[in-house]
Order: sequence, then structure tokens, then C-alpha cells
Amino acid sequence: MPYQEVEETLSRVLTYLRLSGIRVTPEVARRALHLVDSALQDGDQRLLARVMERLPDTFPLPEEALPPQTPPLHHASVHYADSL
Repeated sequence: MPYQEVEETLSRVLTYLRLSGIRVTPEVARRALHLVDSALQDGDQRLLARVMERLPDTFPLPEEALPPQTPPLHHASVHYADSL
């Protein structure tokens, strides 16, 4: 396996963690490196996919807060009050 692929995988994991709100400290970087290393021991095919599948087991990721899909409905907002 090219060294470049391992380096890119580690970089993408650290970027993902940082963008998820996790502060990348030396301890977090070591855990990410250990995650990549353990996935690499299982083979070099689909390395990034295996690492990303194992990521939630290694790092507690914050829950994603999604906005409501639609605005709240009010009868007056569709002019029902005028027809009563």
C-alpha cells in the first residue's frame, strides 16, 4: 500500500473530527493513528471506508441537530379563519 494513502486517510479522519467539533489534541491524534493502524492490519483494500465505519466506536461524535423540515402550520396561515 502506498504511504500516501495511509497519510491521506489519517488526514481525512483528523479533518472529519475537527469539523465535527472535536478538538484535535495530541491524544486524539494518537487515537486516530491507532484507528488507522488497526484498520490497516485487516488489509489495505478500502482502508478509508473501514476507518470511517469504525470511527463512531472510537470517538463519541456529537449528535447532529437538524432544523425542522417545515415551518409550523397555523390555520390562519392558510386563510381558514376568513372562511369561517
